[in-house]
Amino acid sequence: PIEALTPEQIAWSVLRSTGQYDRQHAASAAEINKKTPMTDADLKDATKVAAREAAIEAAAVGKLQGNVNQFVKLFGAGAGQPQHEFFATVDQSLFFANGGPVRGWLSPGGGNLTDRLIKTEAPEAVAEELYLSLLTRQPTAEETADVVAYLAAKKDKKNEAVQELAWALLTSTEFRFNH
Repeated sequence: PIEALTPEQIAWSVLRSTGQYDRQHAASAAEINKKTPMTDADLKDATKVAAREAAIEAAAVGKLQGNVNQFVKLFGAGAGQPQHEFFATVDQSLFFANGGPVRGWLSPGGGNLTDRLIKTEAPEAVAEELYLSLLTRQPTAEETADVVAYLAAKKDKKNEAVQELAWALLTSTEFRFNH
């Protein structure tokens, strides 16, 4: 059955699919490895390597928790109300339409989703990467044709077109629900 994502699931889905989680994970890894580098012996010890990865994961999650809290505040039901029911509000729409964080996450850079898409030459490959990254499925022939046509219409503004396409799928009903 189709079910709405929880506020936390929406948050982590957005952070992962836009590349923000990967960016923060890499930054946390660099920070931790600089502060406490591992020796060659440590790198051969599976327990120490696993502990390091857990520390990096915890640091990345901790730094992204403020973003998750913002989603919980916007997408969660109030105290004493059922938390499993779907509802949409104006604040949720405005957050996705005008919110600085979402628009910033869709700005190309650092190998994030839009950065990868802009560097992709074939429009069909852009459509495939876009749908796999955001909706975890292959695009239909019609969806691929729509992406190709949109990119052709905005060929002089590929950065803008890619950001708009990513934003459209990110704010779609399909993204918001388990499927």
